[in-house]
Amino acid sequence: MGAPFCAQVAQLGLLQSASARGPGDNAHAESFFHSLKAKLTRGVTFPTARALHRALRTYIRYYNATRLHSSLDYLSPLAFERRAA
Repeated sequence: MGAPFCAQVAQLGLLQSASARGPGDNAHAESFFHSLKAKLTRGVTFPTARALHRALRTYIRYYNATRLHSSLDYLSPLAFERRAA
């Protein structure tokens, strides 16, 4: 990550991902963002922030309600939670 990004993260009082395995492992979040970039944003320029926001909302709905996840017995997160309830 570049210095401007690191400075902005520090200014906001946030900690960057360390990508270390263990109790704080963020592999699921990293997997989500990889999928988001690969399926939605790679090679795409959004004309407005509103258009990007709309696309992100649509993708997140798809990711949670429709997309099958191998780590959840090939269920969507929503179906997995419903099954567990």
